[in-house]
Amino acid sequence: MRRLPAAVITVLLAVLLAGCVAAEPMGSVSEPSNSVTARQSVSHVGPEPTAMTVENGVETWDLTVPPSVEAFGIDTDVPEGARTQVGAYGSESGGGRPVRFLLPGGEEVRVQATQVIFDALDNAQEMTDQSGKVILPQGRLFHLRVNAVPVEGAKAGVDAYRDVLEQLDLPDTSVGELQQKIAAADSVDPVDASQRVSVGASVPKTDGLDFGPSTSFRPNDEPLRFTLRLNGAWDPVPIP
Repeated sequence: MRRLPAAVITVLLAVLLAGCVAAEPMGSVSEPSNSVTARQSVSHVGPEPTAMTVENGVETWDLTVPPSVEAFGIDTDVPEGARTQVGAYGSESGGGRPVRFLLPGGEEVRVQATQVIFDALDNAQEMTDQSGKVILPQGRLFHLRVNAVPVEGAKAGVDAYRDVLEQLDLPDTSVGELQQKIAAADSVDPVDASQRVSVGASVPKTDGLDFGPSTSFRPNDEPLRFTLRLNGAWDPVPIP
């Protein structure tokens, strides 16, 4: 077991909670890697994913399968020493494409997505904070981040977020929280107004998958511009 300084732990947590925001497919993405993504005008570097199908123009991801690089089409051809491997599916048009996710608990959700990003982080040794709490477990850690097409205006932002909550049979408590934060946007200190304000929710963890939607905006945007995301994280699996 390895204990890490507080500064290092902060950086690690930021990376994980952001769903590896900085992770992008490596190399040129001039051509889609297979006929499935080509039909959808989606760029992808890596093997064809076994958990994804396309029917009637809808890209469907079956998240009920065990997480693996094969299921998510994650590129394992990375530079020596790299711990994170990425499978990213980016729309070639600003309007995104319809993407549907099937969850282990029987729920499903559909959004107009611009990016679907999977990553696998190999961690050979458990990491803890100074209190002994595990902040990075040992094993291969899979994460998912989905970016939906941004919408402008308070009503559009609330409606888009509420729609996803309803699809997932989640309570609308966080909708009220979002509306309160929108109402308070004009009173935010100008120094902080460029920072994103967000709310989120999650479905009950099932088969090792944590999954939930979130939405965020910057108070100084005019009009307000909302970014809807879906985020997923799986329990660690053994490193092959």
